[in-house]
Amino acid sequence: MGRDTFTEHDFEKATAEKGIVFTERGDGSLRAECDVSRNAKEEAFSSSKLHPSVDPAVMVIRRSLPRFEQLDDGTYRMTVGMPIDVEDSCDTTGSMGDNVQRRMEGLVNTYQAISEVLPGCDPQLALGIFGDRHDVDGKPDRFPLQRPQFEMTAGKIVDYVAHLVPEGGGADSPEDPQYAIFAAAYLTDTFTNRCGLKGYHFLITDAAFHDILDPSAIEELFGKNVWNELAENGHSEIKRNSLPTFNELFAALHRRAHAFLISVGRSSDSLGDFNDYYDFEHRIRISDTNCLPAVEAAVIGLTEGTLQPLDVKKFLEDHQVSSYNIYDALPGLMKVPFCAQRKLERESKVLTGPLPKKGDIFANKTDVNPIRRAEDVSTDVDVLPTEDTWGEDSGDWL
Repeated sequence: MGRDTFTEHDFEKATAEKGIVFTERGDGSLRAECDVSRNAKEEAFSSSKLHPSVDPAVMVIRRSLPRFEQLDDGTYRMTVGMPIDVEDSCDTTGSMGDNVQRRMEGLVNTYQAISEVLPGCDPQLALGIFGDRHDVDGKPDRFPLQRPQFEMTAGKIVDYVAHLVPEGGGADSPEDPQYAIFAAAYLTDTFTNRCGLKGYHFLITDAAFHDILDPSAIEELFGKNVWNELAENGHSEIKRNSLPTFNELFAALHRRAHAFLISVGRSSDSLGDFNDYYDFEHRIRISDTNCLPAVEAAVIGLTEGTLQPLDVKKFLEDHQVSSYNIYDALPGLMKVPFCAQRKLERESKVLTGPLPKKGDIFANKTDVNPIRRAEDVSTDVDVLPTEDTWGEDSGDWL
């Protein structure tokens, strides 16, 4: 667990174990021969419960933390690299109902493309979905928010994607992504934030949203103890009778993450109030969600400064993005704040040197700055014969 990353071999093994068979399309992309959510739907609808891996009420705070191994002198060595949290909140209502299928088919490309623009880092992915609590036909989604933990291995990611339950209901406008935004803003704990940087959040939708935060809905989604969880995560100001305004909600999201709105099949101008909460530099239009792996990776690369603006079109082409998706996405991608992450790194009041990397030694698991850099460490340092540790807890915390 402490050193494992996503590999194509492990993806093939994990999907085969779940009975998911793929064929290859002409462009090299994968097509699943079955409904990858079929079993999850049957289990969730019969039990009226989500699988724990995607239930937002199970281990409410989503964490993205470094992976360490303990050395014989009691210090900790970073085993993979700087963790970078990437979260999706993807619409699965109405015409967006096949997005879990597409996500599973594109997982290999997703991880490979993001890794390409985050060299030496540890991409940690939480690819969740949202629905609609206010369906116009009187049948609201039973599971309007599904939010996995941040994961980085094929087995874990395949497992939670296979347990997502897209209900496909809704009238396509408006929907209920505001609870996903609430979770991303207030129920998340990441190493990037501890360093003074930001992770990434993508809201993917083709519809406007209901302008209401209902405390009862918050309790239904995250459990009645959510108010204590918020306080323990540094948000004691949020209480059942004192919820944030939408200006405060989205401002909190943007403080914590490089947050982008990806509008599908239409201009963001048609998505109601979203333009009030995402400025033009954080809005991208695409024709369909087949291109999400490359488009999200391009956003990350531009923000990190590892992908040059002049290279974006070729990057998209190399990752099999269709010409019409390139046409739609390029104007928004060209507005992404270039090197915004590096600006935060320079301005960080926490970091005392370069970002941590694989092999750096830390005195404590909760530290941000290493006490020794990888290049200054002997390669024959012994590792204690104990389980690898991950962040603040053992490797079993997930």
